[in-house]
Amino acid sequence: MLEPPSSSLERRRTAPLVPDVEDIPSGYERLVCEERPVKGTSVRLFTFPDSDTDPSRTVVCLPGLGASGRSFAPMEPLSRLFRLLLWTPPLHTPATHSPLAWNLAVLDHVEARLPERFALVGSSYGSLLSIAFALAHPERVRALVLVSPVASVRRVRRLAVSLSTLVRAPRPLAYLVAPMVARVLGGARLPPEGRAEIVREARRLTPLELLRRLRDVLAADFHPRLHELRVPTLVIQGGRDLLVPPEAAVDVARHIPGARLELLRDASHLPYMSHPEAFNALVGAFLEEYGVAPRELRG
Repeated sequence: MLEPPSSSLERRRTAPLVPDVEDIPSGYERLVCEERPVKGTSVRLFTFPDSDTDPSRTVVCLPGLGASGRSFAPMEPLSRLFRLLLWTPPLHTPATHSPLAWNLAVLDHVEARLPERFALVGSSYGSLLSIAFALAHPERVRALVLVSPVASVRRVRRLAVSLSTLVRAPRPLAYLVAPMVARVLGGARLPPEGRAEIVREARRLTPLELLRRLRDVLAADFHPRLHELRVPTLVIQGGRDLLVPPEAAVDVARHIPGARLELLRDASHLPYMSHPEAFNALVGAFLEEYGVAPRELRG
């Protein structure tokens, strides 16, 4: 059961980046967390204990707005086939950069210790970051998986503006509305442990940082450049997504040469959490075909 905001606010304000075990929902506790310093900030990097360790089969997973890499925990079955690095953007970004620009620099920095080439799985805001990174560093990206893709403000402006107004509310109110937002994001099929993970992690992000990331979404329009992407791309979209409509995903896939579109009709905004079996089957087959070095070339 989630803690009431009035009784936990002060403790959460000073909570460490890595939560206590009892704060991690069942099914997410197996992940190993490394706090990796990059450009003077802390990046939380989650891995599965039995994951493939071959750098040529690295897949970096970028979560959505306010989520951590731990939200990709339902992808565990794929960890035996690929080296999954579940990346969490820094909780705070300097005022000298937009969060998007700062995260691009962090991903490409030598201290990130990522291989020269890797596949990217980006969800929502993570898809925006994935697109921007692939455009800026095409030589480093083997393949893209864009989940509930955000490539242009044209499809999400009204909702983003509403959310930006909401997060200006006092922090206790943000605590109260977080469960409602998690239900909207995950849909009816999001399991309770997934909802708890989203709520707990979202409460770690300050309203100011969330607002700055929303401004990234409002300022983004990569549609005119999508045709420049020359890497294999899979677009996965939930048919019941209330944030990014299916038409937006169709539009993204249409503008990326050779992109493949898969629609999970009963899923909402977080299909890797609500429909992991279908999602993992699509992503696993795609990455084996296009996204990583063939096994016979390993070693």
